[in-house]
Amino acid sequence: MKPPVVIDNERKLEKLVNKLKKETLLGVDTESDSYYSYQDRICIIQISTQEEDYIVDNIASKNIEALRTIFENRKIEKIFHDCTNDIAGLKADFGFHCKNIFDTAIAWRMISGEHRGLAFLLEMHFGFYHNKKFQKWDWRRRPLQQEQLEYARIDTHFLIPLRNMLYSELESKGLLQKFKGSVKNLENLEKTPKRFNPNGYWRLKGAQNLDPKSLDVLKALYRYRERTAERLNKAAFRIINGETMIRLARKKPKTLQEIKNLKGLPRHMKKQGAKDLLNIIKKATSEHN
Repeated sequence: MKPPVVIDNERKLEKLVNKLKKETLLGVDTESDSYYSYQDRICIIQISTQEEDYIVDNIASKNIEALRTIFENRKIEKIFHDCTNDIAGLKADFGFHCKNIFDTAIAWRMISGEHRGLAFLLEMHFGFYHNKKFQKWDWRRRPLQQEQLEYARIDTHFLIPLRNMLYSELESKGLLQKFKGSVKNLENLEKTPKRFNPNGYWRLKGAQNLDPKSLDVLKALYRYRERTAERLNKAAFRIINGETMIRLARKKPKTLQEIKNLKGLPRHMKKQGAKDLLNIIKKATSEHN
């Protein structure tokens, strides 16, 4: 494989768009910061043609409006694998309304009845093992290292030949029209902004086993975590994870030292955060009484 081409300024992007306009098939994927941010955003866009793999660094380039003409061009088929988050993210973050979509995950599900990840299909059809070590990488970090670029390009490198194989199978099984109708609806996908759910604490593992007093504490801790996460735009579990909140709700520490000694408490919570937690626990406990 040739090294992926990094597009990190508007001049490079303009040249890329002129090349992409001549294509009829493009492999596309995105990487976001969903594992790190409360409201996630796309950090890179991978695009593959038959000959080249491109990494569009929208953080470095900032203005990628020129890509609109590619994503909204019905003459160019955009091939994704499991595209829901990609399509919704491209629309929410950049206003791109993606047209003419082929989703290899949906195609494979129609053919086999199985829902499979891209790594499985790459190994099955191309004998290529895709190491997913960067699946939870913080894609906001710059500069992008060669290892990350190589990882990212694999998500689109095989999509065109994979699409061609699956297209032929859909056609031979008489499923092509059904498939086309299914993917047509993907163009209307919208991203649902993350909103605070005051009852979300019930979904935490172990919440159902708590007594009423402990539940009140958990509810208060959960609200604190979600509001803090939203304010800092940080993934909620990175403020404090659910297991630790359950432990706090059960034990109800009465001193700062007890809070700081609690198993699983993140290092960043051992200063002002510990004081906040102690006050929340005291208030929730007293209000229950």
